[in-house]
Amino acid sequence: MKTFHTDVTVSTGNLFKLERCGKYEEALAELRHIWDDTSSFPDVTGLTPRAAAETVLRCGALIGFLGHLKQIPNSQEKSKNLLTEARNRFLDIYDVEKIIECENYLAAAYTRTGEMVEAEIWVDEALSHKTSQPCDAWLYANITKSLIFMADGKFQEILDHLLPLESEFLKFGNFFLLGNFSNNLSVAFKDLGRRPEALKYLEAACSYFQKSGHQIYLGMTENNLSQLYKDEKKFELAHQTIDSATRIFKKLKDRTREGFSLDTKALIYIAQARYREALEIIERAIQILSKGENASFMLETYLTKVKILLYLEDFTAAVMCLSDAVQLAKTKVSEEKARNLVKEFEQMLEEKDSRVLNRTFSETASGMSEKLELVLHPTIAHYHDFQGVWIKNSYLESFGLQKGSLAVVTKVDLKRGDLVAISEIATGAVMCGFYDSDFGLICLEGIGEEPRFFADTEIEILGKIVGVGKTSQNSEGKIEVKPLNL
Repeated sequence: MKTFHTDVTVSTGNLFKLERCGKYEEALAELRHIWDDTSSFPDVTGLTPRAAAETVLRCGALIGFLGHLKQIPNSQEKSKNLLTEARNRFLDIYDVEKIIECENYLAAAYTRTGEMVEAEIWVDEALSHKTSQPCDAWLYANITKSLIFMADGKFQEILDHLLPLESEFLKFGNFFLLGNFSNNLSVAFKDLGRRPEALKYLEAACSYFQKSGHQIYLGMTENNLSQLYKDEKKFELAHQTIDSATRIFKKLKDRTREGFSLDTKALIYIAQARYREALEIIERAIQILSKGENASFMLETYLTKVKILLYLEDFTAAVMCLSDAVQLAKTKVSEEKARNLVKEFEQMLEEKDSRVLNRTFSETASGMSEKLELVLHPTIAHYHDFQGVWIKNSYLESFGLQKGSLAVVTKVDLKRGDLVAISEIATGAVMCGFYDSDFGLICLEGIGEEPRFFADTEIEILGKIVGVGKTSQNSEGKIEVKPLNL
């Protein structure tokens, strides 16, 4: 008979600490003497009932976390089976806190496979138990409940559920739990348009996860922070932050979250109307996520691709991608989720076909200001701080800028080859052409046989040309502006 009861009991406490830092492989390595083959049941022979139940629980939790991270086939089914066995053992000795922990981890395993109905049943069961004071497992179950709300887009429900519990989290929670609590609130505030509160809780989440040592969840907060920057049109910061998150996930070999961080990267490109780059990134995300078991992440990524294809005017491909998403939802999640995907597609179509009115432009070429009411094509409606430049020559007609048309210019980060408008500081003359810069010199090509060079102190860059409007107004007295497609 084996006699390692004391060692294993001590080890399970260390396993829990490693789990809370996201060090799942290191934790599983400590279990090799009883669980070398994860396809079999761990050998808990000789342990007391409580120690055996705790060991099975830790095995179930760790294989679930690591399987999600590494995209290990059938890992969530293994996790569910072990957690169910651990729960039965804790029911036999009736340890309420451990029963809650098992049920919460079961809910988490179901969320990873997109089975939200089952996940909600288990988390509600976990929350139904009564304890003398809020315990770690009960607090964590409330985090899982908020994740289920998040998957359904029920962001107000997240606030309604978590905010009343804030004092209990602050009193009884640790850095790990407080990080999750703050992060989930920040996501809800962001998606409800309440950015100051979102930033407050996101900064708190970053601090808590740094103190907990959980690098994976720190990367998640950076992912969420990049989305905040995107919404505020701070695209350079958004890209820097999401790239940092992706690097964290790559270093940790967390393929699932690496794939989903690329979805965020694609959304930033969409906000910048850089649809070709968005499509390239989202294809990489789908390639990574298709090898895992997280149906919810995969569905979100499919929807992102659908949106990109719509804005690229490839309706047929968008419908085919939506069909794949609906089939996945029916198979892995629920009929309701499949119906919701179709509704989201309809909303995308409405958003794409909607028109934005009442923008003020300056006629920069003449130095005069004139208010013009415009109808902007949806693919450029997200830009701000416009100027209008009247085209008074014909050398850019082959690029869609005909003489007498209005070039719509906006301040964005420029890259080589962008079609831009500049103004000479000394003369006020406005010129348009293809942008390049190096060593303090600005080069403008396409305005004649030879490129023109300017010192960056001699000109003002008015911005990138993103659209063009005809001088003739429509029946409502407005100028229709279409995107500039090079």
